[in-house]
Amino acid sequence: MNPYEIDFGDRLRGMTVTGTSPDGQIRATVSGDMRLELRLRPGAYDQADERGLSRQLAGLGATTWVAWERERREIYRRYQGLSTEEAEADRRTPRDSRYRLFEEGLRRLECQALSPSEVLHVRTVGMTEWHVDIEPGTLRRLREPEFVQEVVSAFGGLIQDRERRLTLLKAEHFDLGIPRSWLDRTR
Repeated sequence: MNPYEIDFGDRLRGMTVTGTSPDGQIRATVSGDMRLELRLRPGAYDQADERGLSRQLAGLGATTWVAWERERREIYRRYQGLSTEEAEADRRTPRDSRYRLFEEGLRRLECQALSPSEVLHVRTVGMTEWHVDIEPGTLRRLREPEFVQEVVSAFGGLIQDRERRLTLLKAEHFDLGIPRSWLDRTR
């Protein structure tokens, strides 16, 4: 590796991905440090209802996370100097049982967060299955910028919950040096 190259962590922090809701009315951009920027097309918020917007945000979350994972894998592939074929072969290489159990736990990892005013609840399973619930009447009570801030805050809370749960999952399968008594208290 060239000593003047940017390290892997810097590459991840520098990445940006964009996703679009199924109806094309909402766009999400997530930066490498997991900051979310959310934009709705003009008039989309005024025409939305809670149920429909919940579905669109859930779809947006899933597609944006898939884009995030693909970009992360691509950065890793380039950092390792692997061809696309080599990276795919590496992904398909059988892992030991601990790693397989960890990956299964990762696919089932449930995370959730509430927005600051508790009008929005986000839940995920494995970060590929997203559920968003918006409290009835929210779109009438909040202006678009206020609602967007609720979504951005809920996303931040979701990522924090995921990081906490991911650490516990890793500690369950790999030795992270965390005392068992501490882990037991967090469950």
